[in-house]
Amino acid sequence: MIPRPDYNSLTDVLAKAEADLVASESHGSLCGMLCASGTIELSDWLEQIFEEFDVNNMLVKEASQLLVGLYNNTQAQLNDSDAEFQLLLPEDNESLAQRTEALASWCQGFTYGLAAGGLKKDQKLPQDTAELIKDMVEIARAGHDLGDDSESDEESYMHIYEYVRMGVLLINEELQPSHKASETLQ
Repeated sequence: MIPRPDYNSLTDVLAKAEADLVASESHGSLCGMLCASGTIELSDWLEQIFEEFDVNNMLVKEASQLLVGLYNNTQAQLNDSDAEFQLLLPEDNESLAQRTEALASWCQGFTYGLAAGGLKKDQKLPQDTAELIKDMVEIARAGHDLGDDSESDEESYMHIYEYVRMGVLLINEELQPSHKASETLQ
């Protein structure tokens, strides 16, 4: 099985392949699509990332190989009862501004993925899910002023990261309860 790529490797290959989405946004869109529809074809997700998905383009092919690892890993993590799900974002040693921008892109991708996965704007949703989606739309607008990163800024980022991470798991559970039920029956 192809392993989950790290953020920097995926960022580099997506940039070289001139993808329409950056690494964090790509992962967010995958998670949104999976939460909305339960299962998606790899090709449907890849078509969201590349304007023209050309399997003969070596740069697209290289990026796609890493994306397969992310696709498989994300499906397993979202349906894992141990809550091991992790957002694909820069490591903690990167600047807070870079991590905040990536988290905002991730949330933008997630809300886009919900729509691409079939969630309708006027669809009746569980209250928690509707509130979380609204919050993610707001987080997608987040930014961080360059300058001195305080400990409280770092702590706030970690709280928002965990809120989004657990929120995705809750949204997935509320929109796809059959996946959780079938996992526990096996």
